[in-house]
Amino acid sequence: MQAVAPEMKISIWIDPAKAAKGATGVINCTPVGMVGYEGTPLPRAAMVGAEWAFDAVYTPVETEFLQDAAAEGLAVLSGWELFFYQGVHAWAHFAGKPLDEAALRDALLNTKETV
Repeated sequence: MQAVAPEMKISIWIDPAKAAKGATGVINCTPVGMVGYEGTPLPRAAMVGAEWAFDAVYTPVETEFLQDAAAEGLAVLSGWELFFYQGVHAWAHFAGKPLDEAALRDALLNTKETV
């Protein structure tokens, strides 16, 4: 990573609240918050001062982590977008056919789960 971003500092923390202190952005790359693993890996108070948050969790679209971040005024990006664009780009790569992204987004977001 140093070759790509030599000014970037990388550190590993046990306590997520301490790790978030002074961060510009916070990212959840754990399963915490996904369906069946409710909760958030970072207390809302630890988000104060950050500017943005990303949650890699696909479902639900609005996790507790992102709800807390939005409530603190952070710009948020849901893991659902990661899910969506992985599919869009895979379709383009493997099928090579046009795709109506707006229609696909609408269908996915408005489909009721039948499990």
